Amino acid sequence: MRLEPLATTTIHRGTVGEMGSLYTRLLVTDPDGPNAGALFLTWELRLGVADDGGPSFPIWRSLDGGHSWEHLTDVADALGQGNRYQPMMIELAEDLAHLHRGDLLLAGNSIPADGSSTTLALYSSSDGGASWAYESTIDWGGPAIYSPRSDADTTSVWEPDLQVVDGALHCYLADERDKSAGMLQTIARRSSTDLRAWSEKDLICGIADRHHRPGMFVGTGQMPDGVHRAVIEVVGPPEVPIHLLTSDDGIDWGDPSAIGLALVATDGTSISGTPNLAWREVGGEVEMIATGRHSLRDGVAGNRALRSLDLGRTWTSFELPTPAERSLTGDGSGYSQSVRWNAEGDLVHATTVRSPSGSHDVVVTVAAQQD
Repeated sequence: MRLEPLATTTIHRGTVGEMGSLYTRLLVTDPDGPNAGALFLTWELRLGVADDGGPSFPIWRSLDGGHSWEHLTDVADALGQGNRYQPMMIELAEDLAHLHRGDLLLAGNSIPADGSSTTLALYSSSDGGASWAYESTIDWGGPAIYSPRSDADTTSVWEPDLQVVDGALHCYLADERDKSAGMLQTIARRSSTDLRAWSEKDLICGIADRHHRPGMFVGTGQMPDGVHRAVIEVVGPPEVPIHLLTSDDGIDWGDPSAIGLALVATDGTSISGTPNLAWREVGGEVEMIATGRHSLRDGVAGNRALRSLDLGRTWTSFELPTPAERSLTGDGSGYSQSVRWNAEGDLVHATTVRSPSGSHDVVVTVAAQQD
């Protein structure tokens, strides 16, 4: 597959001394719903990190398929700590609790300036992203510390992903609190029907070898074949591989110790760390695209993604439309980037790239697909 760039917009320019933006997350809304196909973008904006109340999650919107963007608002932390990490958004396809079809939900990680705790919080918008209300705390954990050691005692929670299944909101999260069971990190799930009270956590994926750390679950919802799919990263192996999980009903994901199919293209290209997954159906054919922070082939980092036309059984690789140099170490640009399709069928790519200032720019490219 080849891509012809149609428009590139720098949404945010990183400045000297600014910690680089990461975690660019796109949402494409239902063209037949209240948001009329509008695109939304949020990310980790590393400004105001030492201010009272900490940083906020920016909300940007495009009404023309990603060609131009407007800043709507910033979601400040209702807990007063700082909306620092890992925001993601969904649009409700049906009424849920006190919210209605077309309302938006956002989940992210609230962390104080001293990093002493991690709290996954839920917000809602009933006016097309212009304003946001705090709904509830989904889960909370210990300090925002990552340790790769086999004897690590960290207890953080990370990386919420929201899915609606059978009238309940499910939040998948990376959970470091099961060290006593030999699992450095697991993928857990909590659910809610009223967006206020949350269930006890379920174990979705975990390996009791004090080495492998599954995390960063990103789900598809139900696909045309009835199956739910998700990508996860597996930290531990040096290449940080991306795996594909499947569930017949979106509830039961099978044996928690099974980590699914490793994603490797027919040309030997794989993707590494911080995965994302998009899909669409066109003319009866389902197309899936998986991204990581960077691609890998023969030990060299690249700027490619993977594409499947057979529901994830086989994959090919292609160059992403936003030019970027990716590095194995020293630069985290591209972390948890995303792609989606606009109503015209063009691919929209939101990512971060290293800027001349030494920080990261947030860039969105719209590109026409040419098979």
